[in-house]
Amino acid sequence: MVALKRFRVTGPSFADLVPYAGLVDNGVLLLKDGSLMAGWYFAGPDSESATDLERNELSRQINAVLSRLGSGWMIQVEAIRIPTVDYPSEDRCHFPDPVTRAIDAERRAHFAREQGHFESKHALILTYRPLESKKTALSKYIYSDEESRKKSYADTVLFVFKNAVRELEQYFANTLSIRRMETRETVERGGERIARYDELLQFARFCTTGESHPIRLPDVPMYLDWIATAELEHGLTPKVENRFLGVVAIDGLPAESWPGILNSLDLMPLTYRWSSRFIFLDAEEARQKLERTRKKWQQKVRPFFDQIFQTQSRSVDQDAMTMVVETEDAIAQASSQLVAYGYYTPVVVLFDSDREALQEKAEAIRRLIQAEGFGARIETLNATDAYLGSLPGNWYCNIREPLINTTNLADLIPLNSVWSGNPVAPCPFYPPNSPPLMQVASGSTAFRLNLHVDDVGHTLIFGPTGSGKSTLLALIAAQFRRYENAQIFAFDKGSSLLPLTLAAGGDHYEIGGDNAEEGRALAFAHCPNSKVMPTGLGRRNGSRCWSACRASPSPPIIVTQSLGRSD
Repeated sequence: MVALKRFRVTGPSFADLVPYAGLVDNGVLLLKDGSLMAGWYFAGPDSESATDLERNELSRQINAVLSRLGSGWMIQVEAIRIPTVDYPSEDRCHFPDPVTRAIDAERRAHFAREQGHFESKHALILTYRPLESKKTALSKYIYSDEESRKKSYADTVLFVFKNAVRELEQYFANTLSIRRMETRETVERGGERIARYDELLQFARFCTTGESHPIRLPDVPMYLDWIATAELEHGLTPKVENRFLGVVAIDGLPAESWPGILNSLDLMPLTYRWSSRFIFLDAEEARQKLERTRKKWQQKVRPFFDQIFQTQSRSVDQDAMTMVVETEDAIAQASSQLVAYGYYTPVVVLFDSDREALQEKAEAIRRLIQAEGFGARIETLNATDAYLGSLPGNWYCNIREPLINTTNLADLIPLNSVWSGNPVAPCPFYPPNSPPLMQVASGSTAFRLNLHVDDVGHTLIFGPTGSGKSTLLALIAAQFRRYENAQIFAFDKGSSLLPLTLAAGGDHYEIGGDNAEEGRALAFAHCPNSKVMPTGLGRRNGSRCWSACRASPSPPIIVTQSLGRSD
């Protein structure tokens, strides 16, 4: 007989440590402790261009939204720094000539050769754990109608949560660009079967294993332990699957905060996940916690024997008096309900297949955090708990005792980031899914340049002589040729676009030149072939109109030298 006992492991596995139970509604995840979770992707103002006044106003508005929450609510703000190598592929570009095609090929090779290009994405996870007491249960039967009493407790909690999520989403939409993580459906097998993919579950798996790919839901999306399909090795440096796990914990806060105090993390040329968890407390519960802190500092104001014998023989502890005053101010703020208090737990999670490389990355992040006035440490014995506490929806692991209010929270969470541009051209007249005009690298962050805002593409470039304005205009003209049937009409002073025009096979004409031949002098004229009579360029005798070039499948670049001012 074979002893099967050794194969029947009854201890907890990695799947038992993740909190996800089932998908109970579109974009609503049920956790194992009965909590409900929803998520959004969001983008705040660009940190490079936002003014101090705009950042302060954004922090104030976020505090006004978060101060409405109390006990039973938890928010997690995730800032993810991921590598990007998605330069527009050749099949999405339609360069009609070899020169502009070669320019773009050189830029693509340079972008891929440099490495170290990253972009930031931000997510917001909201979790609600119902706390039903005897008072609320009694009021349900006294003040509710008969129809609402027939609803199950689970239906009532889900209804309350969905209403709160809808209300908070409306508030956040006034200040941030926000998009809900939802379930999407696709048709497969020639329309015979509908497959469902959930973005919230995909994000939860990414936070758990570091892998981001669509997750197909079963017909009954329950018992979701299978998303933890990785092996977790506990230790001083934990290991998830074949990659080492590092956690940098922020354990000391400065005396004051300001909006975007940790925005420098968004410029790091490495991959990480910065998780900021905040567990809310009601005003009364926060008062009790703060009152306990006030009494602790009050006892240190006067020495022990002076308190017993009611004497004033020794000096008063000025630091303890200051802390008592600050704690009383915090109690007053909690009572005013203009802010909410809670437990704040920030950590930075890193993955790497090389232990030494992981240690170097963790040291770099720790030094950067300490340079901003924070206390930071690289987790060792507490690494596994710190990692589990950063997972979306985990209330219990790695809870820190110090309290902060939502005003400080709005300053600390990553609301601003370096804007990386729109990955597709926003102009509605371009073909669908058209690539951006240009893609460049701004430090470690890749930037996608588009001149259009919807259908408006007005652009002004100014600067001192010799700063590269003409070179930039020529590059924009060359990159614009990537779009199918693109046409360029340029009025140029100084013939700065002449080399690109001739290299790309375009035509160059000179208006008002001294060497104009008889019958070839150029002037503006109306196109007789067009119903809308557009203004084009033609001969003075009207024998040819260049507006007809719009009908050609691959029109040339036409550069006309004017006699006006340059730039």
